[in-house]
Amino acid sequence: MNEQFNQAHYDIKQQITHYEHDLDHFWTTLTGAVVLIMQLGFAFLEGGCVRYRNIQSIIIKVYANTAISIIMMWIVGYGLMMGKTNDSQFNGISGFSGFRFKDHPESYADFVFNTALAAAANSIVSGGAAERMSIPGYIALSVLFSGFIYPICIHWAYKGWLYDLGYHDFAGSGAIHLTAGIGALVVTFMLRPRTNRFNPQFESQFKPSNTTFICLSCLTLYMAWMCFNSGSTLALSDGSVFTVGNSIANTMVGGASGGLFVFFYHYFTNRNTDSRFSLVMVCNGNLAGLVAVTGSNDEIEQWAAFVIGIIGGIIYVLVAKILHKLQIDDPVDAIPIHAGCGLAGAMCPGWFDRRRGIYYEWGAYQWGVQVLGCVCFVAWSVAWHYVACKILERLNLLRVHNRIEMEGLDPTICGGHAFFYEPVREQEMKEPYSFQRDIQQLEQKSISFQIS
Repeated sequence: MNEQFNQAHYDIKQQITHYEHDLDHFWTTLTGAVVLIMQLGFAFLEGGCVRYRNIQSIIIKVYANTAISIIMMWIVGYGLMMGKTNDSQFNGISGFSGFRFKDHPESYADFVFNTALAAAANSIVSGGAAERMSIPGYIALSVLFSGFIYPICIHWAYKGWLYDLGYHDFAGSGAIHLTAGIGALVVTFMLRPRTNRFNPQFESQFKPSNTTFICLSCLTLYMAWMCFNSGSTLALSDGSVFTVGNSIANTMVGGASGGLFVFFYHYFTNRNTDSRFSLVMVCNGNLAGLVAVTGSNDEIEQWAAFVIGIIGGIIYVLVAKILHKLQIDDPVDAIPIHAGCGLAGAMCPGWFDRRRGIYYEWGAYQWGVQVLGCVCFVAWSVAWHYVACKILERLNLLRVHNRIEMEGLDPTICGGHAFFYEPVREQEMKEPYSFQRDIQQLEQKSISFQIS
């Protein structure tokens, strides 16, 4: 009787374990699919930030890097990232081209999630290169980033030597955002500013073309970011569901506090102007808070997420001002949001993590490991992006011809503008709106139609 009872108990326990594994794989796959929606957000964000004549070209780049990231991760990236580590713990050495996925079914879910993250990271670089980088050059850079630069950093942080040292970066403030943001910085520096970008006479020509796109992108990214962060648990069983809830709550609070800080900062510094309220600034502040809280949102309290979001907002404002002063042209503010706030977010576990942070009297070791990780990510990204840009420059594939840039990439190489647009006559722009004038114009058109 006891043997039958023990066997039944064992069978039930095995069945529960099986269901738990299925639930974990479903959660990882589902969040990976939602994270891929971030590409829609990046397309709207970059399309809204660039000038009207370059909207289609930047969306082409976002779509291209999505497809390239998927293929490169399947061929080589996932193996370098999550494959069995080599003796030096530098990179993975198995799992290339989906090899042996059938023998390890859990790899499918892991591949989906990590590939979606790779595509998101790849889009960050395209923002800094907007409006003047050639499409073939960007495609080549995208192949290198998603197939080699990015996977190596992820392996260090989550399976390799940095992981063994105790480096903690829950959803990738350092390994993902800092690496990609520094790549955007190098590419932006090598490309040089857009023509007349810092000429005061032409400053008004470089304002975002569509703030509605930017708002849609921010809301889309805000939603997908919750899966970006909470999906990094890769599980729901064995108590992970509580980490998921804490992660989502901290993501919401951090993003909100970053957006509100930048909103009020911009208002008080511009309260005597006609641009005291800025939709673009509040959206960028929101993204800054999200990036900053990404690295530590699994093991912090909500008050810490609130503080980290404000830190992200401060970093965003400061870095954006420094870049403008140095005349480094970043059309979508990818560098202050992802490089600046990614660096801050990667350091936050050393301060606020309940298991590792200095605030909780755990000593400075964790902080030192976080610094080491950030230095390595920056050095790795700078070296490879600089070499790649130099090669592309030699091949005349880095920057488009000046004529193409001035006329716009859409009408010159993309077959036309992204959507129909009828420019308003300059005289009408100068005159105040008049309802009576509109009525008179309609009457004149009606009379002309009747005569004809």
